[in-house]
Amino acid sequence: MGKDYFFYYAEGNFVCIMILLIILANDWVNNTKQEKQIWFNRTIIAHILYFTTDIFWSGILGGQIPKIRFLIIFLNLANYVLMSYMAYAWFMYMAVAEGMTFWKNKRNKILCLLPMTISTLAIVIAYLIKPYFWINEAGEVNALYSPMQVAAPAIYLFVALGLSMRNASKAETREDKKIFRLIGIYPIAVLLFGVLQIVALNAPAFCFGVTVMLLFFYIQSMQTRISVDALTRLNNRGQINRYVDQLRFQDNVKVYVMLMDLDHFKQINDTYGHAEGDRALVLAAEALKRTCERFRTPIFLGRYGGDEFTIILQNPEEKNHPEQLMDVIRDNLAKKKEENQLPYALEASIGYDELRDEKDTMQECMMRADEKLYADKQNRRIKR
Repeated sequence: MGKDYFFYYAEGNFVCIMILLIILANDWVNNTKQEKQIWFNRTIIAHILYFTTDIFWSGILGGQIPKIRFLIIFLNLANYVLMSYMAYAWFMYMAVAEGMTFWKNKRNKILCLLPMTISTLAIVIAYLIKPYFWINEAGEVNALYSPMQVAAPAIYLFVALGLSMRNASKAETREDKKIFRLIGIYPIAVLLFGVLQIVALNAPAFCFGVTVMLLFFYIQSMQTRISVDALTRLNNRGQINRYVDQLRFQDNVKVYVMLMDLDHFKQINDTYGHAEGDRALVLAAEALKRTCERFRTPIFLGRYGGDEFTIILQNPEEKNHPEQLMDVIRDNLAKKKEENQLPYALEASIGYDELRDEKDTMQECMMRADEKLYADKQNRRIKR
């Protein structure tokens, strides 16, 4: 390994560092405070620091930096700790992104830190007891160093993979299954790129591969922020408007717009608090997702605002007519109440209308659906 190796390796790491810094700068400008994004950014920072120390290590291997024992020890220890923290930060990102709550418990937080803490203490204690145990007089690491370095990261990555696949199997919707599987892909990619790095040491495969994966997840995250409601995980109002703007009347395609809002939602907030109100919205969204999973008809779901939801059907079959869909939605809302033992009724008023002809617009269709929603709410109050 010589000068060419160092410059090639350093350039690759430098490019990856710049890409990750751009991601961090963009988040800083947008002032993101979501717990999920905070852990994602911590993962990025750990990667930046790891790639930085890797540049110096490549300089030592390439002969551009003198083999000073202190520097060799520092760089190897830094790489060792940073690799564990990279895996730990991703594990926490996975837990938050997939809506897990175990990490909020103080005892569980300590358990999550154990692999990284024990691994770091082991390498430090080994050095203090025998300074030449894992780095000899020539500055070379012994055979135990690499297995010890990947032990803690492997635990985090395999557990993250297992939890993501388990959550994907339990997810009620195809969309949630896809998200969980994508998050689970990262540990596999890290392991593959790590092996490739070992096999082809002359190429910064790990650096490029991991950066591409992080960039991919960041793009996914940005798309989610732009188009998905943070609470219900349905399309947000902006995405609804974009979807509606592209729909036009066609002779061979029937389009129905359905609007739904929860009955007595203000009463739920006033009686049980806004946290319970948020829970009611999440359960209503889950009921809608469960309903739509049963039908092959293209169905677009969104949270229009507050407790109001939008459902848009294209070319439904007779059995998927809005009237039938309304019945299934109400059944699923009732099931959600029973499953979660809610102290209040989870019910909804629904109105729908059809896009009628070429002169009709989606905005006018939504207004008619809203009028029918109001009429349905009035009728339901009278019946009570």
